[in-house]
Order: sequence, then structure tokens, then C-alpha cells
Amino acid sequence: GRGPGGPGGVGGRGSGVTRGKQNDYCQHFVDTAERPQNFIRDAALSERFAEYPTKRELIDRKDDLINTRATPPLYMQCDLRTLELSTRTLGTKFDVILIDPPWEEYERRAPGVPTESWPWQDIMNLKIEDIADTPSFVFLWCGCAEGLDAGRHCLRKWGFRRCEDICWLKTNKNKETRLHQPDEWSLLQRGKEHCLMGIKGTVRRATDGHLIHANIDTDVLLGEQQPYGSTEKPEELYHIIEHFAQGRRRLELFGEDHNIRRGWVTLGQSLSASNFNPETYASYFRTDREHRMANGNPTLDAPQLVGSTPEIENLRPKSPPPRGQDRPPSP
Repeated sequence: GRGPGGPGGVGGRGSGVTRGKQNDYCQHFVDTAERPQNFIRDAALSERFAEYPTKRELIDRKDDLINTRATPPLYMQCDLRTLELSTRTLGTKFDVILIDPPWEEYERRAPGVPTESWPWQDIMNLKIEDIADTPSFVFLWCGCAEGLDAGRHCLRKWGFRRCEDICWLKTNKNKETRLHQPDEWSLLQRGKEHCLMGIKGTVRRATDGHLIHANIDTDVLLGEQQPYGSTEKPEELYHIIEHFAQGRRRLELFGEDHNIRRGWVTLGQSLSASNFNPETYASYFRTDREHRMANGNPTLDAPQLVGSTPEIENLRPKSPPPRGQDRPPSP
């Protein structure tokens, strides 16, 4: 943040500007409405690991494998108020479910934009528990207001326990996004949103490396705030989910056309077309035998898993072995 273009002005020698003033991002926000996080360096995905070649190689290898094992992009235009969420309708249960519901908060913060919000009780009444396999993970966008509490109620009702809270730290480098009016319910300027992560079943980092790859990404997203009225979320969340959860059966609810993605089934009323067939989708994971361990978790060769390679196993972070035991395969 020091130097030309950063907070505090030019700040060259002899200017009389102290180092503290040069780095006063809070005062710069007061003066310009430009958020301090705008000045975090190397935030773009393409630049993230430029100085860490080993991490860059790991990400590239995982992305290549995920893309190779991905199902075609599938989507269905539907009203989630009336659609039956079941294996009969969708063909299978899912390993990952991403939900970006139309919280009432979204409607409040964009007056004048036509939108239909849902009361949180209606969101909670979605039958997520009927389509979530064991084990599985849910990622629930919940805004930054009442959705934080309501989202936890939703997770409990669906049979998940909260295990992480991913935070989207919003930049506003685009001058138009600095004109947003604050939510009348807020006491502070809001520059973030939360995505709650829940787990159903039991997954152990030290023994279930075929189900999860932990510690590859962080719980903070850095991305530009969307234009007024938009609820679009950063693409980076898909990368976090795909790097972590090894399951290939991925479902997104309340999706729009920009959410359509390889390896995912996208459902939503705002979609402009449909190509989803439950029988075809289920066939991608069907085999002639059961792939379950004694504890109910998938086996290493289960068809719904992405799998791994020796190179990825050598590069990815490992959990320490249990005390007194040799190091097992670990996520």
C-alpha cells in the first residue's frame, strides 16, 4: 500500500507524510470508500502461488484430475418450492451439495431490484437430508445478517454439523460497487459474506484420504463485489470444494446460467434451459457391486470418487500420524 496510488498519496521523501499515514488503509476507506482488502497482492487465482511452485504443481495436478473425472455439465430449470428432492427425481444421492438460497437479506440490500426472497423457514424445509449421502458435505451461503443463525438451524435440520465457516472478503476496485447503500439493519459497513460448511457422517483426516484432501485451501475468499442487485458468488468456492471433497456427485441449488459447470448438476428457476436426465446421471456411478466399507463409507475404488495419483499424494498436506503409530494414508 505504500508509494504512488496507495493510501496516503505519493508519500515520497520530503513530503512530510509519515509511514503510518502512508499505510492508513482505514482512513483511505473513509476518504474514498475503497476497501483495505483491495490492496492485497497476488489475490487472483492465476497469481496465487507464483512464489510457491510446489503448491502450484499440486493445484495444477488436482485440477487436471478433477477435470478428467468430471461428468458433463448438467442442469434443470425447476421451481425448488415444488420439486421433489429425492433419488427418484435426481437419480442418486450426492456427496456435495452447494446452496445459495434467496435470503431476505439479499432483497433488503438492493431496493428496487425485482427479486423473490424465501423466509428462512422455507429454506430449512428443503429435503436436503433425503438426497445427501453418508458421508457428505453441504456448503450454504448465508449472507452476513440473520442467515448466519438461520443457516445453523438449517444444517441441524438436514442432519449436518457445522465444521467450517468460509468468508468471502469483498473487494470494490470497481468504482460503481462503492456506491452501494448499507443495509438498514447493519451497524457497521459490511464487506463480507459467509458460507457455512457442514458434514454428515464421520470422516477422519488421518485415515480417509480417499474421501477428503484437507488443508489445500484456506477459509477466506477474496473477490470483487458484484454489481448492484447481483447475488453471484466467487468462482473460487468451486475450487475449494473440488480440491477438498473427493466425491464426484456434486449438486448446486438455486443456480443460474453462470453457475453451470463441469462435474456439477445445477438446479434453479432462473436457468434458461434443461438437459438433466436422472437415469443417465446415475449411470456415471453405477457398478455391479457395492463399494462400501464396514462403517458405511465408500471404498477407495468407489466409482463416485475422484481418486488420486502418486504425484498428488506426495505433494498434498498430510495429517500427523496418531501417537505411537506409523503414518497412515492421510488427507
